[in-house]
Formats: sequence, structure tokens, C-alpha cells
Amino acid sequence: MLAIATNRSLDSELEASLSELSLLLDEEDWQTADQLTAALLLNAVAQNQSSEAMRLRGKEPRQRPYLTTEAVAALPCQLLQAIDDRWQRASGGHFGFSAQLQIYADLLETVDFDPNLNNWSTPHPFFEDVGWLMLFALRPIGFLRFYNWLEFDLDAPKGHLPALWYWKIPRMASLQMGGFLTGQGGCFGDLARLDAMMLHTPPRLIDLGL
Repeated sequence: MLAIATNRSLDSELEASLSELSLLLDEEDWQTADQLTAALLLNAVAQNQSSEAMRLRGKEPRQRPYLTTEAVAALPCQLLQAIDDRWQRASGGHFGFSAQLQIYADLLETVDFDPNLNNWSTPHPFFEDVGWLMLFALRPIGFLRFYNWLEFDLDAPKGHLPALWYWKIPRMASLQMGGFLTGQGGCFGDLARLDAMMLHTPPRLIDLGL
């Protein structure tokens, strides 16, 4: 009974958060909606990690969750779909995981995926197309913008948001990718993690034609 009650409580909290997300998106509060989107995904990761840790060791994990390639692959597709539906509806298809997937899928027809492609001079074109790259002398370079430098309005490139899910990484991971201990901003793009999210986005979402 306790497990059932707990699950119902989690479902209720999720529904409340999704309702809040809808409200934020309808009000075009894109940055706050992006922050809530990242929180929803990280909460799902934390729940997965907690369940796995309890199963293996009988205790709660101590590390803070973030969206590794493995964590992304374990995200519930229903959650991604619920979040994406709200982003697409509010933005007219301009934002959302589906918008990002459309861009990524089109690029796969001409660009080979290489998870080791972390050279600043040859960034993956996805990062340029969605407007995530820093600009230097009017040319994009392979370092991603700091999060606060992103554009939180409909004038941003298609697929620009949601973005914080990708920016939330541990401080040491940021340093290892050329950053300044401030998340993905200032770092090389992590193609493996991007690829994991695009592959995990439910394929039917790309066919909505919004």
C-alpha cells in the first residue's frame, strides 16, 4: 500500500509540474519553462538512480543526477512526449525535442556522426543550426554559448529550446570539455549525449507536421 501511495503521490506531483509547464509556455516564459523542463528530466533520472541503487545496495545514491548518455536512454518516453507536446503546441512547432530531432535527422543524411568530434574548428552543424554556438568574428566556433547568452523568444533559431537539459553537467565534466566549471557553456559540444537524446525522442513526434 505504501508503494502504491508513493507512486500516486509522484504521479500527482508530475501532473502538477506538467500543468505548470503548460502555463509557463502559454505565457511565453520560455526561460522558466526551460528550467522546469530540465528539472522534470533530472527528477526522472534521480528516481531511476534511486531505484537502481536501492536494488543493488539498499541505500540512496549520493551523487547529484545529470543527463549522461545512459541516463538519457533510460528516460521514460511518455515523459519526453508529454513535455515535447507542450513545447510544440505553445511555439507552433518552433521549439521542442521534435524540432531538434527534425534538424538532427536532416543533418544525418549528409553528416556522419562521430562522438569523438570535439575539435573547436569543426563543430557539428547541429549546434550552429539551433544557435547554440558562440560567435567569433561573425563565424561560429566549436564552443557552446553560456546558458544566459541563449535566446528566450520566438526570434531564436528553430530548435533553440529546450536547452538547459543539455547545459546541466557536473563541474568536472565542464572542465574536461574545455569549460569553466559552469556547465556546458564554454565547452565543446558533447555529441554522444546529444545523439542519445535524439535517438530516444519518440520517432512519431517528428511526423506531427507542426
